[in-house]
Amino acid sequence: MATLVAMSLSACDSGPAPTMAVSNDDLEPIVQAAPEPRKDSFRAGPHGGHDPHAGLTPDKHAQVALQHLAEGRPVEAMNTLDQAIAQYPDTAELHGIRGSLLLEQGAISDALASLESAVQLAPDNPLHLTNRAQAYRKFDRMDEAMADLDRAIEIDANLLSARFNRGALSFSQGDFETALADFEQCVAIDPHSAAPYFNRAAVYQAMGQHESAVADLRRFLEIAPSEEWKTTAEELLQQWEAAAEPDAS
Repeated sequence: MATLVAMSLSACDSGPAPTMAVSNDDLEPIVQAAPEPRKDSFRAGPHGGHDPHAGLTPDKHAQVALQHLAEGRPVEAMNTLDQAIAQYPDTAELHGIRGSLLLEQGAISDALASLESAVQLAPDNPLHLTNRAQAYRKFDRMDEAMADLDRAIEIDANLLSARFNRGALSFSQGDFETALADFEQCVAIDPHSAAPYFNRAAVYQAMGQHESAVADLRRFLEIAPSEEWKTTAEELLQQWEAAAEPDAS
């Protein structure tokens, strides 16, 4: 069965992008549940002698943490979130961002605890559900992961991350019909995003629809931002085309 593309969607990304080759047993579609920073919400620079975060609202705490993260300071981002959660323990967004960051760092147990809190506080937030699904998958709790993704899509049918992740999970379970429907919806939501074309190509190939698979892989090659992924796609395309050639013997 073909390899799928993973997706990484952070708070400041405009959309999904292929990040690393993964097998069906090690999908890594991670999203970060966090708001887009507002232009007037945070100003980078040295702080004064007092606690620079004292008096900040939960939203501004989140934006400070995201600024730290965007500038390569994950420890400071986590410290900011821990301080904010101590001050505002009932703010789902803070737990959600913390869980997302821990998930990216591989601290899965702590990530799940934070995401459980986020979902408990905001049960209808589809981003928290999508991220919790990824934590569940890490523990091989596939039914719970699928239930979270189903619920996220029920809440927001056009949430790209939920559609993409459910498609990847469905593909790994051999449910090609659901996977195809989800990747088709991903392409409809954002036709300029490369990763769904690669994954839809893999589904088409698994379903024996060779021409559609090749067409999607060629489209992926046209728009993929990563040279590494283009090389992977080119090699896969050669394999598929060679397999489709009639046996000369």
